[in-house]
Amino acid sequence: MIPLGQEGPDPAVLAQVGAVLATTSLAITPLAIAVVRRIFPGRNVVFARWGFSHVAQIVLIAAVLLAAVALVRTPRAEPSAGLERDQGTLFDLALTAGILLSCCGAVALFAIRLDPSGPRCLGLWPGRQIRAALAGLAGYGMLLPGILGLGMLWPWVLRAAGAQFEPQLVVEKMRDLAPGDRPVAILLGVAILPLFEEILFRAFLQPLLVQNLSDRLGIIATSLVFAALHGTGAFLPIFALSLLLGAIMLRTQRLLAVWSVHALHNGLMFLFLYAMPQTAGGAPAPGWLPFT
Repeated sequence: MIPLGQEGPDPAVLAQVGAVLATTSLAITPLAIAVVRRIFPGRNVVFARWGFSHVAQIVLIAAVLLAAVALVRTPRAEPSAGLERDQGTLFDLALTAGILLSCCGAVALFAIRLDPSGPRCLGLWPGRQIRAALAGLAGYGMLLPGILGLGMLWPWVLRAAGAQFEPQLVVEKMRDLAPGDRPVAILLGVAILPLFEEILFRAFLQPLLVQNLSDRLGIIATSLVFAALHGTGAFLPIFALSLLLGAIMLRTQRLLAVWSVHALHNGLMFLFLYAMPQTAGGAPAPGWLPFT
């Protein structure tokens, strides 16, 4: 049992539990790989016909849109104004979805123009979609305890290194949403944003990096970028999740497979966040939940 104080579980004990979970998951990783390969035998190879100049264009599009949003946004309400803050959170999610959609649209245009297979090269190949999704979900289910364990361990690692742990801002915003606003946030966070992120990272960026580096280094480099963009508060668990997503995409080349895993993960994080809004002693729900 994890000792609880007035501010929740003891960080050192929580880190120990997380280390055990992470180590156990690492030990069963070969089994998870074997299960995924059993469900989805064979591997598809995709040749990325786009280059780093196209990645730079996507980054430029995102930067321009972010700058435009920063210029036209109205001043944020004070934190005490609950309704305005809830609306601000949903507005932020909608803006993020819009920016990602614009980037995905550019990616689709690149694929249509450069690849004879068109958008299929982004993981929309026909056949074996359900099998690919089942393989991804099986691997995720086996390694989820380790991902959560890294989430428990990461705050302790940051503090031990002399850095301050700050929970992901999205976790705090989602936790403070009024019940009536949560369905829209869940829809965006579970179904829409994961799809756009998987198109950009696993379907677009990863094949290029794999092609220019190697299978492993390409997945690692993609995961470093992906985790860094989600902030330091959940860097390690999101990095581990991204490694899993990258391996699934490399194996299956099916967008549905990685989207299913990503959506399920965020859905579980919402469930944890709202099912246990407070821990014993009145402390808020865990701030180490890795939202992606």
